[in-house]
Amino acid sequence: MLKGLARFSYRLLGRYVYRYRERFEWLQDDLKKARLPYSLDEYLSLLVLLATAAFLLSLLVAYYFLSGFPVVVREITTLLAAAFVTGLVVFYLFNHPKIVAINRGSNIDAILPIAITHMSTLAGSGIPPHHIFRIMGKIEKYGEISRECRLIYRDVTALGKDIFTALSDAAKNSPSRLWAEILWGISSTLRSGGSLRDYLYMKSRELQALLERHEKEAVESMNLLTEIYLIVFVMGPILAAIMLILMGMLSGGRIFGVQPLTLLSLLVYVVMPAAGLVFLLITDNIRPREVR
Repeated sequence: MLKGLARFSYRLLGRYVYRYRERFEWLQDDLKKARLPYSLDEYLSLLVLLATAAFLLSLLVAYYFLSGFPVVVREITTLLAAAFVTGLVVFYLFNHPKIVAINRGSNIDAILPIAITHMSTLAGSGIPPHHIFRIMGKIEKYGEISRECRLIYRDVTALGKDIFTALSDAAKNSPSRLWAEILWGISSTLRSGGSLRDYLYMKSRELQALLERHEKEAVESMNLLTEIYLIVFVMGPILAAIMLILMGMLSGGRIFGVQPLTLLSLLVYVVMPAAGLVFLLITDNIRPREVR
């Protein structure tokens, strides 16, 4: 659906976006690493179209809900709200390819030791290197690595590239530094006539040791986060509630002109959920990736 919308937006806005594409060349690398099915011109056109739609829609919604306010306040607040929503949409769309690329890189790194061990076994059977990628590309459990292998095999068989050019292009567009290093190493090993099996076996041992070290660090970080969670989300609200009640009693029923019950509701229904969301995001980034 979004691909069709991107094509439509390109037909509508492509001629205008093309004039400014040089300012956003950096976005092209993120699109390639994320393997998103858009050219730079298509994605910029889609971004402009969605940002315009977000501005107009938020303008109408804000104007409707602020209909009871004075005219000047309503118009200024409506414009500010529409500008804020549009800014969020533009910020998200500019960073979406990078986020996708980072997630792809994390998924590749998580499965890499097992995949490289499998590739080492295939290399020991004596089959041509590009057929190793063909076989790896058919094994869906390797996720993003299977996708990368299919693209390398496609470049060799369908696009007519030699194996060295295909490996070089895949390494340049890889969101994973470790996978890129392995592809460069495979290319160097093939050029020098070395043993591909020995190289891949050595790399699999190195990657396994690296993965174990990262998992150990992640477990230690999770233990620290558990202690923080107990302090902030279990003891914190209890202490805050007690402090608010005592401050309300000492100040005559109000704290800075606000009733303690209002502050407590703000803490329970706004501050704590927002802090919990941030905590979940941090935990998700730290925890070891599961092999699917």
